[in-house]
Amino acid sequence: MHIINKTQKWKGYFTYEAGYEVKDQFETVSFSMELTVTDNSFTGTSIDDEFKKIHDKPASVVGFFDDEKMSFILKYPCSYYIDEGDNIILDKTNEHPDIHYLGFFEVDKKIVLGKWEMKIFKEKHNEDLYIEESANGEFEITRIS
Repeated sequence: MHIINKTQKWKGYFTYEAGYEVKDQFETVSFSMELTVTDNSFTGTSIDDEFKKIHDKPASVVGFFDDEKMSFILKYPCSYYIDEGDNIILDKTNEHPDIHYLGFFEVDKKIVLGKWEMKIFKEKHNEDLYIEESANGEFEITRIS
């Protein structure tokens, strides 16, 4: 398949799982993406219902398709997190960690189901050992145009 500069719109949701409070796990957050596809790679933007409450810029997206999967990295313009009081805290002085998404197409090639992961902490323990903490969840997204 050879695609040149085709705009695609996708809508779906993601959930929080490991790395989050039990009360937040499996909560769904709606998001949409507008992608410019060239061959099997794409770039674009993403807007989700959580981040748009605190910031007016979308997240950037870079990724690729193949016959079975969709893989992309989502990057927010700055760091944010949810504190113990359920408040969304914006931190414009720090970068948000990259969020890696990997999903697989359903039979119709319009729906992608998968997982996302974000490294939130990494510390060198000794010469050969690093301690990492990550957060993850699931996502589902449907191509709408």
